[in-house]
Amino acid sequence: MAKLWGGRFKKSASKLMEEFNDSLPFDKRLWKEEIEASRAYSTALTKAGIFSKPESAKIRKAFGELEKEFISQKFKFNPGDEDIHTAIERRLVEKVGEIGKKIHTGRSRNEQVVTDERLYLRKAVGEIKGAIRDLQASLLVLSRNNAAEIVPSYTHLQQAQLISLGHYFMSLFFMLENDLCRFTDAEKRICVLPLGSGAVAGSTVKLDREVLKQELGFDYLSPNSIAAVSDRDSMAEFLFGISQTLVHLSRFAEDLIVWSSIEFGFIELDDLYSTGSSMMPQKKNPDSLELIRGKASRVISNLNSILMMQKGLPLTYSKDLQEDKEPLFDSTDTIISSLKIFTGVISTLKVRAENLLRKVDDSIYATDIADYLVERGVPFRDAHRVVGRLVLSGIDKNKSLRDFSLKELKEISPLFDKKYFEVFDPVRSVNRRDVYGGTNLKRVKEQIELAEKILAAEKSS
Repeated sequence: MAKLWGGRFKKSASKLMEEFNDSLPFDKRLWKEEIEASRAYSTALTKAGIFSKPESAKIRKAFGELEKEFISQKFKFNPGDEDIHTAIERRLVEKVGEIGKKIHTGRSRNEQVVTDERLYLRKAVGEIKGAIRDLQASLLVLSRNNAAEIVPSYTHLQQAQLISLGHYFMSLFFMLENDLCRFTDAEKRICVLPLGSGAVAGSTVKLDREVLKQELGFDYLSPNSIAAVSDRDSMAEFLFGISQTLVHLSRFAEDLIVWSSIEFGFIELDDLYSTGSSMMPQKKNPDSLELIRGKASRVISNLNSILMMQKGLPLTYSKDLQEDKEPLFDSTDTIISSLKIFTGVISTLKVRAENLLRKVDDSIYATDIADYLVERGVPFRDAHRVVGRLVLSGIDKNKSLRDFSLKELKEISPLFDKKYFEVFDPVRSVNRRDVYGGTNLKRVKEQIELAEKILAAEKSS
């Protein structure tokens, strides 16, 4: 089949240029979307009088046969196929003859590709949201089973305050809920149909775009043909959603990597998600989590590629936009595999409860001591300074905070009394954070119940 655009040229493109120009090696992944969009377009062309009803039936039947060829992997690409659009059109003409050439009437590859991409994005969003829900379900089980376990939290990688371990894992649940909501919101802008926009100015064919919208299941029609074919904002938004989700996974992966070390020993990864060393037989490496951490940088780079590609482009279409598909496909594959791996890690994770408080320093109760003084009428800023002096004294004397005598305490502040020693209770410390969203064990139970309602609502919808 001759090039769609070959009539204006005296010479054929060089072999090197053809290879450089062709996008088929990666956009053939859009075969299903291209058939779906082209089938709908044939309906609109029939309504516009381009196809007769018998021709339309023949075309639609041929698209069904093409779909079967792809599914059975019997579709054969030709060397002259530049992209998935020309490949499918070429095969359509082979099946139905000259009438197949009418399929491109009033249509441009500029709108074809962005239509296919939006169809792909719509399906990808659904798959990603499903994978997020699976991970959330695993986090919910882990949180419920460990709600009463207490672990030190960290700021600046220094022990900060005691928290419920269930509270810790629920934090990722709600971060992922934000991520899922971002994808849901992005669907509103993904589900805008560009087909019918032509190359830049619309189509001279009297296309009923409402018919196209209904057949393809879109919610809205693009109101401006220039914006429709030139912009990749929905893709950029989608890739941002992927990047933010993987950033969340990466941060938790970092914690779990550290927590799985001998020095911490808070958790142990299952063998299914660990690897060994080629030299050191004792090693059990958290490679699953390290790879997730590494892949976060990969999808961020893909997002950056899409934004950088667009920033200097004149309106409307330039061939630079052909470079949008590889980052899109790579990021989609990466986030789905990462979510599945993280779900596997979480669902098989072993908490080593005996180690959670093994190396907790009494200084972790410093804020509790300050609050103890506040309850005795000391302004918090003054209480903060008093406890700071107490901590410093403990460092100087190489003495734990609970080992101070009452006499030594009163030398620092006369307000200290015997109730000071009740502060050093992990459960008490955790339960004092009794605010909505806090680490108090009842509040953690509230978070778990809220998460259960979120997942239950998803199943019933």
